[in-house]
Amino acid sequence: MVTSGRPLDESTPESAPADRLGRRALRAAWISVAAMPVAFVLAMVLGDSLLSLQGYDSGSEQPAPLGVILLAGLPALLVLIAPTIPAILFGFRASRLGRPNGIVPAVIGIVVAAWSLLGNLLPLVFGSL
Repeated sequence: MVTSGRPLDESTPESAPADRLGRRALRAAWISVAAMPVAFVLAMVLGDSLLSLQGYDSGSEQPAPLGVILLAGLPALLVLIAPTIPAILFGFRASRLGRPNGIVPAVIGIVVAAWSLLGNLLPLVFGSL
């Protein structure tokens, strides 16, 4: 925590709660980063399941209509980016509370969220033109 431009001394009583909250936020940010591969697998299973429930196979030569793709893809995309949001929020919170290395999970969350959104939405937009 910073007051009047100077960081608080670690020995002051005011820094103890901020330090504890910073460590907790940093831990939550890294847990969210660790959940990203799990979310990827769950999103793949969910997307394939929703696609097959509508009567389409994920690897078939027959193109699926746009409505079918949206009904299967949007919930899967939300599951895919779900852990990136807490990684970003908790990472920035940890950084604000005196843990400068909180930027790392925040940046990882931003990159993964942007890559996921662009990688899934751009082919949909440019494939229908």
